Amino acid sequence: MNYKVILKTSDIEYKTDGESIDEALGKLGLTWEHIKAKGVITVSKDKTTYEHLFYQRQLRRIFANKLTRLIWAKRLTLLLKETAAMNG
Repeated sequence: MNYKVILKTSDIEYKTDGESIDEALGKLGLTWEHIKAKGVITVSKDKTTYEHLFYQRQLRRIFANKLTRLIWAKRLTLLLKETAAMNG
């Protein structure tokens, strides 16, 4: 199953998908220098969608450090599963 990831920041929307959220975030091709403002990461799988607001410092850290990106990918995966469980 593929995860779809959308990053909305500075009136620009980046879309990608991948086998995992970490892979999808890596495919965005952004570095910390591209992040100029806060943004929203939307993660979806099948019919379940989860949105999370990140401030600029958090987003820059995600795209500057692969370990931080992996940690947030796992957190977003768990939050997406929790959302799916709540919605039935």
